[in-house]
Amino acid sequence: MKLEEIARQSIDIIKSEAGGIGTAELAKRLNVPKRRVYDVKAIMKAAGLITTSRDKNGTKIVWTGGGSSPDKEVSRVRSNKLKISTSGFIISVQNKGTEVIIEGTAPSMTIEAI
Repeated sequence: MKLEEIARQSIDIIKSEAGGIGTAELAKRLNVPKRRVYDVKAIMKAAGLITTSRDKNGTKIVWTGGGSSPDKEVSRVRSNKLKISTSGFIISVQNKGTEVIIEGTAPSMTIEAI
């Protein structure tokens, strides 16, 4: 299996495990050597997509999704026009097909239909 495919499948599995997953368990589910999981884990950690913690059972991987907190709130608003308010700065706006991803410096933003 190519590293890209291992990464894609790893992301799906890590996202589905709310409390995180151990590297040994992830390697077992993917049916790949643990060193391949470590390769993928290192890239995802550097990109800020995951956090890791170590305990007596090994390393645990938890999805954070690019620096966002796991308890973030996502809203769906039915409107053609939106107003976004924040106490910080908006640093990035990405159009991903039918979604818009807005990244800011404040811990929260409010979205309202106008």
